[in-house]
Amino acid sequence: MYIANDEHGVQILAHNAVKSGRYFCPVCETPVVLKAGSIKVPHFSHHHILQCSRYLYKRESLLHLKLKHDLYLELNRYYATAMEYYLESIEQIPDLLIERDLALEIQLSRISPELILSRTEGYYKLGMRVMWLLDQKEIKTEGQYIYLNHFQLSTMTNDNIYTVNTETLAVTAWHIGHTAGLNRFTYKKEQVDLNEILTYKSTVEWEETYTLAKSVMKHLIQREKAKKSVLNPTLTYMYQLEMTVDTFPEFLYITSFDERYILNSPVEWKLYIYYHLSNDIFELEKFSDFIKLRNISNIPDKKSVVQSLLMFYLKVFRISKDIT
Repeated sequence: MYIANDEHGVQILAHNAVKSGRYFCPVCETPVVLKAGSIKVPHFSHHHILQCSRYLYKRESLLHLKLKHDLYLELNRYYATAMEYYLESIEQIPDLLIERDLALEIQLSRISPELILSRTEGYYKLGMRVMWLLDQKEIKTEGQYIYLNHFQLSTMTNDNIYTVNTETLAVTAWHIGHTAGLNRFTYKKEQVDLNEILTYKSTVEWEETYTLAKSVMKHLIQREKAKKSVLNPTLTYMYQLEMTVDTFPEFLYITSFDERYILNSPVEWKLYIYYHLSNDIFELEKFSDFIKLRNISNIPDKKSVVQSLLMFYLKVFRISKDIT
């Protein structure tokens, strides 16, 4: 941690502390040690992390500490910014808290999506917004697509993922568009100036639908075959419907925004509906069970997502040139 209380209960930054002083954790009030000298980033540390009765402070890398310190100094030029401010009612400590409205969380290493969601929901309970800052070097793109793992996707808020350049402090908003399956998405990006981070709003606009290339669809089917599972829904429905990737109807290639929120592939859920409607056995409840939502905060509830997928399916089915 970068902030501690001195013997008089006054908060002090690590780079202003002296080795001869006595300092205490602002959360659990147990003694902490000033780590300075040959270490690049002065900071406070518990003798043992389990001494912190609330287990809120985890071991932070020197890079994490430095980023937090440098962003704090920069943001304080424009906003009232607090570092490591303890929010007692939810027992959370954001890395930085701007105007008691926006919590900034620097997350350079992977943690579970469940933990990301839990902490995000904590801020929402207090009416605060949250921006997770990921390491920009960990973002992988290829042409028009961005590749995102489950951890990175779990940090998405309002369809944006945010990264920070660990050297320049530049913050980038990655706007996530349509899915291309296999955790690939169309994207657009723009830089977020630190002096506008509190009021930042995306100006990106997207088309309502996106059409996957045939090469992408073939890749999706190849991945399904590689799973070598006799219970694979995609391959099962293709067999029952006597379809191959070369005979797929046009509507299977069209994706909607709501598909960003589900784990099912762009072809799997449409084949499910097509097969069950063709055999007059479609049941809404079973389809809802078939759809698996991603672990992402502030997305529509499952009922709304399922209803939207159905409406979208019926729309693209009707406008498909393959349907007469």
